[in-house]
Amino acid sequence: MSWEEIKIGSICKIKHGYAFKGEFFSNEGEYILLSPGNFFESGGLKSKGEKEKYYVGDFPSDYILNEEDLLVVMTDLIQNAPILGGCAIVPEDNKFLHNQRLGKITNLDENKIDKKFLYYCLNEENYRGQIRGSATGATVRHTAPERIYNAKVNIPTSLETQKRIAAILSAYDDLIENNLKRIKLLEETAQNIYKEWFVNFRFPNYEHTEFDAESGLPVGWEMKTFEEILDFKTGKLNSNANVVDGKYPFFTCSQEVFKTNTFSFDTEAVLLGGNNASANYPLKYFKGQFDAYQRTYIIKPKNNVISHKYIFLYLKERLNLLKQMSTGTSTKFLTLKMLNQMVLLVPDEISNNAFESIVNPIFDQILILQEQNEKLKEARDILLPRLMNRTIEV
Repeated sequence: MSWEEIKIGSICKIKHGYAFKGEFFSNEGEYILLSPGNFFESGGLKSKGEKEKYYVGDFPSDYILNEEDLLVVMTDLIQNAPILGGCAIVPEDNKFLHNQRLGKITNLDENKIDKKFLYYCLNEENYRGQIRGSATGATVRHTAPERIYNAKVNIPTSLETQKRIAAILSAYDDLIENNLKRIKLLEETAQNIYKEWFVNFRFPNYEHTEFDAESGLPVGWEMKTFEEILDFKTGKLNSNANVVDGKYPFFTCSQEVFKTNTFSFDTEAVLLGGNNASANYPLKYFKGQFDAYQRTYIIKPKNNVISHKYIFLYLKERLNLLKQMSTGTSTKFLTLKMLNQMVLLVPDEISNNAFESIVNPIFDQILILQEQNEKLKEARDILLPRLMNRTIEV
């Protein structure tokens, strides 16, 4: 089986995205405006969920993306540029927009290279290292079509071999994507149960429950301030400058989760970002060993009256309230004083235990699927360079 070294510029061109106007960004709409924040570090698109940005202004129609378009990250806001040059495949027609921080692969010579194989070439570390090495900018890193054109990759001369390699790697990605869909459904199920019980008050046997005339709450339920019921700690590290591709999750005030080789916390906790430029604060439930940025709040109950899962679902229901509470101009902040003054609905012990018996298996299944995905990603990321450097023959 023969291979050859080629320059990216010999098999494709890259088209810049459109400079969409910020005044027409919206939290809802017909088209999602993709950004580097929609890219996984190892490649591929990720949903930002409620944090997606939509565009409601006019724009040229040729910046609407089509299914199977290949996109390349041209700008990375993080100094070590973990996603710069990375590639993603657009999953469907007429839903996503091509903005100026992303490049689109055009004029692909499909007689020379398989599109799916190129996707994996552009997510392989040898190529990504070349892009980082030629990038400009000290804090925000940039690349350009000309720099990408000069990057070199090794490819099999046989298209059939390229397709076989792509199929092997795609099998891992398909399993990961399927697990992500299952996780999303489980998260929605838990949130809907929470809302039904503790927002709409349609919990089991609610028809026969006595409600307090003054508070409007079921008898035995009460409102407590966060300060009374919750314990807040903050992360230890001052920045993510020393974060490496390590073993333990490192949580920051962005949606991205990084990796480090150290941990300061070994616990079950709810994590909430304390500052964020767009006030789209990350909120996560986690169980295990982790570290965190100093402006990340690590939240735990002070007693066993409520659980971490209940706190997570309660806060998730109130993300818009957190956004409204924010202070600051360029960067939005949530202070401990603000959070301590918030109030929390505390159900009686019987209701809380009944709720836990339902949501605990859901969260357990989410953790299992997340662990499976980590192992699948590790296996894929080990396999990718070995297939590309011919350590493993197909």
